[in-house]
Amino acid sequence: IVRDEHRSLAAVLHAWMHALERAREEDRAVDLPLMRAILRYVRAFPLALHHPKEEQHLFRRLRERTPVVNAELDELERQHERDRQLVDEIATLVEALAGAGESTRASMARTLEEAVGRYATFLWEHMGREEGVILPAAQRHLDADDWAAIDAAFAENADPRFGSEADRDFRHLFARILKLSAE
Repeated sequence: IVRDEHRSLAAVLHAWMHALERAREEDRAVDLPLMRAILRYVRAFPLALHHPKEEQHLFRRLRERTPVVNAELDELERQHERDRQLVDEIATLVEALAGAGESTRASMARTLEEAVGRYATFLWEHMGREEGVILPAAQRHLDADDWAAIDAAFAENADPRFGSEADRDFRHLFARILKLSAE
């Protein structure tokens, strides 16, 4: 489930970067409703659900079983906080772009594009660290009961790919984002 959620987030990041790049290349305005929708997705899904579940369930159980990856877990938790800060900074850029005059709009759009690119790189490295270090350690040190509890906690996240009726708006947003990334 963790890897699947990472793939969903990676798809959103690719679409975000693609939308900004296309707007620049086609010399048109950034799609502000799409930018806000992506920010809403990132805040409501990975920041509010995914990261806390990692910390409360996967990381906590791994810490209980072995100290071997504690320093790595500490760093990943710091990165979760940095993730929130970066998203807030991008949200500020989006709102500044929304209020920008004609003369500054292009330079502000480029600043936003660069910030989203840095954010995507940050998250891809973060997810790579989780998948390359933490998940293998968890596979070595956690038992079947640990995994059952972790799976149950993550199954509650209602990632938009899984089609929960309660998350209809997320499904539509996710579909729009993926459609954009395929163009």
